[in-house]
Amino acid sequence: MCSYNNKPIDPFSWYCIGNYTECPIFIRFSREVAKPAAPPEAAPKPLAEVLPLAAERPSGEFERAIKPVIDNVILKFDDLVKKLDGAWKEYEENVVNIRRQWEVEKMSLLRSQELLSRTIAEYEKRLAELELKRDFLSPEAYDQLRRDLEEKLASLRALLDEVKAKYDALEESLGVHFRRVLSTSTSAEVISLKLSLSKLEELLQEGKISRETYERLKKELEELMK
Repeated sequence: MCSYNNKPIDPFSWYCIGNYTECPIFIRFSREVAKPAAPPEAAPKPLAEVLPLAAERPSGEFERAIKPVIDNVILKFDDLVKKLDGAWKEYEENVVNIRRQWEVEKMSLLRSQELLSRTIAEYEKRLAELELKRDFLSPEAYDQLRRDLEEKLASLRALLDEVKAKYDALEESLGVHFRRVLSTSTSAEVISLKLSLSKLEELLQEGKISRETYERLKKELEELMK
């Protein structure tokens, strides 16, 4: 706030930081305080006497005033950038570690899906066999057996669909994070993964691995980088 007119000021204005002695508001206020009260009948003084030439701006005043502002901004964002670097490093490490855990533990979900699929196929087989035995069963027994099998099948299919949906969602979500890290990371582990595909090409050309092994390993690496 300006001390003379009690209004907000721009801290970067030339008058307030550069040379306040040239500010018309300051000049007017200082003259009103300094000059003696003029008699009522006195004639107005010439403008040149009321607004004398401003004093020369003190050497280095502007530099001393602006430097703390510059330093504060630089220090603030230097600290924020360092925090971002630390957050990204932590994020990168977390993504790699979680992806590694997922590659191991997702096998239980894949096995569960396989087991559910086999169980569903078994119940479908029983349902087909029931149709073959229909003539040897009473209508009531047939209806009851068919109803039980269909209810069990519906339950198993719903569970399989749920497991597949959640598995696919996790695979996609983790894949998004992992691809982001792969595209920007400079860690040795991630870089080695990027180089693995090109290394496989060299091993194949040098005859150190078979085509079958090459295709299998290539597929596994491509799955990791999806």
